[in-house]
Amino acid sequence: MGKLTEMHFNGKAVIRAVAAAVALLMLVPASFAVADTAQSPEASVESTDGLPPNPRHSWETSASKSASSPDESGSLSLQASSSPYWRNGDFYDGKGALFAASGMKVADISEWQSYSNGKLVKNIDWNTVKSASGVNGVILRVGYGETLDKSFAYNIKEVKRLGIPYGIYHFSYATNASEAEAEGQWVAKTLKSYGATNLAYPIFYDLESWSWKSNGVTHTSPSDPATNQAIFNAFASAMKQAGFSDNSLRVYTNAYRLQHELNTDALHRRASWVAQYGTKLQYPYPYNSSDLGWQYTDAASVAGISGPQPKVDMSAFRNPCTQGATSTKKPVYRLFNPNSAKHHYTVSSQECQVLVNLGWKFETIAFYGYQTSAIAKLHDSDVKAVFREYNPNDGNHNFTTSVIEHETLASKGWKTEDIAWLAPLEGTTVYRLYNAYNGEHLYTTGKNEYDTLPRYGWRQEGTAWTSL
Repeated sequence: MGKLTEMHFNGKAVIRAVAAAVALLMLVPASFAVADTAQSPEASVESTDGLPPNPRHSWETSASKSASSPDESGSLSLQASSSPYWRNGDFYDGKGALFAASGMKVADISEWQSYSNGKLVKNIDWNTVKSASGVNGVILRVGYGETLDKSFAYNIKEVKRLGIPYGIYHFSYATNASEAEAEGQWVAKTLKSYGATNLAYPIFYDLESWSWKSNGVTHTSPSDPATNQAIFNAFASAMKQAGFSDNSLRVYTNAYRLQHELNTDALHRRASWVAQYGTKLQYPYPYNSSDLGWQYTDAASVAGISGPQPKVDMSAFRNPCTQGATSTKKPVYRLFNPNSAKHHYTVSSQECQVLVNLGWKFETIAFYGYQTSAIAKLHDSDVKAVFREYNPNDGNHNFTTSVIEHETLASKGWKTEDIAWLAPLEGTTVYRLYNAYNGEHLYTTGKNEYDTLPRYGWRQEGTAWTSL
């Protein structure tokens, strides 16, 4: 995979980096509400060459082709009065409920925007997309089955050239695990050949309903959840064997399919990009709430896209780096660098965003502390300061409440940084572990993680501090 940058931040450096970069885990309920847009296979297509046809999303129906769509009760409501909307960078559903604070507007792109009947009509003007569209990122279709999307080579070259944050999706025509494994091997080989490895968004396996014919034989998508689970597992296994991180492999589908053909706990854990056109997203997103993407329309206009199908699918993605904060409660974000295999912790949403844009993987909100600005309302005896130090030789950061450790590290060449956050004297235990191989410290509230990691060479170091 592409070389990720080990970065050291201070306040001013973060502001400069942000100015230069585009900002970019409950049991599954037995059932969900009826979906706005019903899911059904697209009309059966006759293949003349024996290969699967170029697919469209099978739910691209009422949202753009009708003045109304069923709402959550199943009745019809006018789109004009209940459509989701953006306001000051935040995204709201049609009922006015906030879905994504500081959300990311993300378009998904395929050859449909550039080609007609297999022939190039007009390429996307990516300079305009970046400068004038208001889009924060894109998800590019790499292909379908084992067929390359005709526009992928051009699109990936342009988004990389311009530094537009991007992710990948691949439409699956697999009917069993063996075919899915072949798709995974094909996708991994293709992405590597185009240098598409340092992604800001995940790699989405597009699991939809489909039907096509060849020589009198009808091929249809699997409807059994266990079969679809095996299909995803085989695809993911092939991708991981090729060096792609497990955390980057997700599922794209619609809310209805998650209740039916894809209704397994493991697939829900992977579903972080969900399509539903209408008033609101009727999916409880039990596992991926912090970075969930809602594809809310297939009829968005984007400056720079004016080819044979100028309207595009648009999604609102939650920014995990802006979730969980209150006026006093500060989330500590945990990120992972898949190349160095090191973790980093920060309370800075700006630093978090910069790292994500550079290819670091957002893992979770690790724990909570007080905002440093809350110190005026607290007594010194109520909190402990968590100090942060940086080792310029190996790129490690250290966090500690010990003044002695803080000063000792400084005497050994570590750079001392500001107080990272304030930890309460009582609360949820945050454990600390040490990896002698790379010098990293890991901080976690997970007792299972704390008890499991020693099997892999980590040394338990007890309680680091407590979390709100």
